[in-house]
Amino acid sequence: MNLFKRYFILFFIVLLVGCRHQEEPFNGNKEVRQMTLIYAVNNNNLSYDLKVNEDQMLKAMENVDPEEYKLLLYKYTSDGYGLYEVCNVNGRLQFVLLKSYEKSIPAVSADRISNVINDALGAYPGVPSNLFFWGHGLGWINPYKYSSTVIGKNASSESVEHLPEVYAFGGEYVEEDNVRNTVYIDLDQLADAIPDGKFDMIWFDCCYMSCIEVAYQLRNKCNTYVAYPTEIMGEGLPYNLVFPHIIGDNVDRVEAAKALYGYYTGKYSPDPVTVAVMDMESIDGVAEAAKRIIASGNILPSIAGMQNYSRMKGVGYYDFGQYMRKYADVNGKSSDADVEQLNLALKKFVIYSDASELDFRGYPIDKSNFSGLSVHNFANVNSAMDDYYRKLDWYKHVWQKPGVAE
Repeated sequence: MNLFKRYFILFFIVLLVGCRHQEEPFNGNKEVRQMTLIYAVNNNNLSYDLKVNEDQMLKAMENVDPEEYKLLLYKYTSDGYGLYEVCNVNGRLQFVLLKSYEKSIPAVSADRISNVINDALGAYPGVPSNLFFWGHGLGWINPYKYSSTVIGKNASSESVEHLPEVYAFGGEYVEEDNVRNTVYIDLDQLADAIPDGKFDMIWFDCCYMSCIEVAYQLRNKCNTYVAYPTEIMGEGLPYNLVFPHIIGDNVDRVEAAKALYGYYTGKYSPDPVTVAVMDMESIDGVAEAAKRIIASGNILPSIAGMQNYSRMKGVGYYDFGQYMRKYADVNGKSSDADVEQLNLALKKFVIYSDASELDFRGYPIDKSNFSGLSVHNFANVNSAMDDYYRKLDWYKHVWQKPGVAE
């Protein structure tokens, strides 16, 4: 056998033993038991943090077989957008490109989100699946004035919709006419991009996404929802500590949330952190209890002294439980069965929540008024903010009066 043939055979063997740069998943001969997709919007000021998180993810994957427990990551690189899969290449775990995507379509396009999710689910159909959203979050609204662009479902055809100040997820840098804008996708479009009933868990590793409006909009998308009512430090989740409770045979999402909480509060100089784990099968009970309280009257509670998780001027993310109790109080129903029903429904819905002693402003967090969720103080005025709020499922079910068309 000549030297050329020896090298050719060796090269062919190397191709067989690891994942390949290909347009289809690498299944090997083992049954896939679970799939986790990280949808990262990292073309922004968080790009370095994702690199740190990737190393943490790979560290965590050393504890499982990557052929049985699939970890997929959608991200942006200098080469463009791609869907990557953790593979064992010559004894070393690494992210290997599974599929490339058109560079002109941003990650905050609803079409792109839908396509990536469908590609991941299609690669490993019928297996228990988790979805993480990674990037910037602003709940259901963006108070900033620097951009009014929302990338909509037709972003692939370069059409845009202008909805001032209403954003949910993303924070992506997008160049348009030599101007760099920071763009988000709004909540209702994000929800439309996620198929119903396909994910065991959705976890937003982003700021402000534990609000009742977001949770209710996503109520049919997953069994368990995990998010933060406040901001989160730029480094986000310590994936090496959290993934062992998410990926593998011993899934315990409460322990995963506790690992996040312990990581930040256990530092020599603790960082602020909040987290909530929600059972989406119980969210309807919360909505019904809130609807009865809202129907009790039209007087809005005073927000003075109310626990506010926002650091942004002009926009409050008020504790949901405290807000609803105060709403009942000012409308004369503070001690009736409706408030008790709300408290019971919240206990069933929020199966775990915790908060550090101080928030991101350095103010104490009152644990007795910490429900793990925030809510908007809906003033029902003629503003772009409230006009958009009326489009959300939470408004339609809880606030909208019977027989009133919107």
